[in-house]
Amino acid sequence: MRWVHKEYFFFILAVLLPVLCGSFFLLANSLGGEIQIAVIVEPPKPRITCFNANDLTTLNTADRTCPITHTFLGDLPLTESVTAQGVVAEIHPLLLTRFNTAAAFAKADGINLFIASGFRTLSRQAALFQRAVEIRGSETEAAKWVLPPQFSHHPQGLAIDVNYPGDKIGALWLERNGAQFGLCRVYANEWWHFEGVIAPGGRCPPLASNALVDLK
Repeated sequence: MRWVHKEYFFFILAVLLPVLCGSFFLLANSLGGEIQIAVIVEPPKPRITCFNANDLTTLNTADRTCPITHTFLGDLPLTESVTAQGVVAEIHPLLLTRFNTAAAFAKADGINLFIASGFRTLSRQAALFQRAVEIRGSETEAAKWVLPPQFSHHPQGLAIDVNYPGDKIGALWLERNGAQFGLCRVYANEWWHFEGVIAPGGRCPPLASNALVDLK
């Protein structure tokens, strides 16, 4: 009886094995003659940079937040910051944080950075523009240096004048190192004017010849 069972087993194996092999090859041919294996690759986690203004270190991490000892300076260019009432009342908080962090790093190099002018009200900007018109003789010439309030980035809380009027050395440090903190000089004719037009660690855009580029 054991031999009969063995013979029956071998018979079943001899019949089913060709059928299974044939099905396998038909499947392979239907897939173009190759066995395709799906490989799932997880995208890399986005990384952020954190800054410690006390010991002047940076931390690049895949965590979603910075540790309590470090400060996050954002990961995008800065846009207008408004209050709950829909008005701008101060320098963009992240712009100020970026500057303060940069100032701490600059101090270690013997450089003192300070904001000579930051947020301006619309009326203050209008007065500065009118004064520039009187000095330079036309609105076009004035706007190369001081924009009308509706175009200036100062009333939007997005611009700071650094170490103006007499400390070019400090501003030069920021021009050379500011990209690390998301700060860029933007006008060729104004060594003091900086904005947060990039994310920290990005590359600053080429300098515009003057502020007329923002008359839009």
